[in-house]
Amino acid sequence: MGLFGWILYIVFGIITFFIISFMENKYSLTKLHKLIFSNICMIIIAGVLCEFGGYYTDNIFLLFVFMMITDVFYSNYFAGRDFFDREEKKIYYYILLVISGFIINQEFINRVNQVFMTGEDLRLILWFLIIIFLYKFMVNNNILGESLKNNNKKMSVDSVLVSFAKLKHKFYDECLYDNKDISTTQGEKVAENKITLEALKSALDDDIEIKGYIDSLVDKRTSKGIQAWKDKNLEKLIDDEIKKRNPEPSEEEKLIQKLMKEKQDLELKLQYNPYPTAL
Repeated sequence: MGLFGWILYIVFGIITFFIISFMENKYSLTKLHKLIFSNICMIIIAGVLCEFGGYYTDNIFLLFVFMMITDVFYSNYFAGRDFFDREEKKIYYYILLVISGFIINQEFINRVNQVFMTGEDLRLILWFLIIIFLYKFMVNNNILGESLKNNNKKMSVDSVLVSFAKLKHKFYDECLYDNKDISTTQGEKVAENKITLEALKSALDDDIEIKGYIDSLVDKRTSKGIQAWKDKNLEKLIDDEIKKRNPEPSEEEKLIQKLMKEKQDLELKLQYNPYPTAL
């Protein structure tokens, strides 16, 4: 394989690591998604190398080993995380990744002259599965747009209850409902659902839109309460603080201030008229 082959594996391992890390941060990939996308990257790299003679595809799965080494250095020295943390189980993920890469390398890449689709059955099936996987992934992450999503998804019970609560809160003055049975078109009767505390807590934990709506209500009520308190008490508090910092003088202090003022007035008169005329 030679030195150049090892350098290629190191470079491709580092590139694959940063590609998968970018996709993980942007689309919140699961470990299964990361494993599949990593193998897709390996297959694409092998296909490119096959176009240049295929001299370095015999052990192309080794790029996953250098990908793991890159993750070790990045986690410990840049991200501040422990790569060998038992809760994350990264070491088990990379063991499974290397094994799956080895199987694909030996049973698929090394058995064909070209990796990219040329008509062989195995490659056609594999690329068909890859296309299906990528399509589902893009639909689930809204990459292809809202038009490809199924708009007829079944709503959960909690979502229905919270939506009803929002509607009832908004139009409570116009629509007052009694707890009566509602007849359906088939003649069945369905009792009005009540919102439980558990359902509301679950909706607040799971639904960002509902949580934002409740937070906006709380903010509005809080702002109104603060403004009402200011209108009633703020002016009085300011007056009390002014009186505290500038207390009213006592009778003795008032008398002293009066005498001081008379003295100052007399001094001013003497200053400008030192020789008063006799009356």
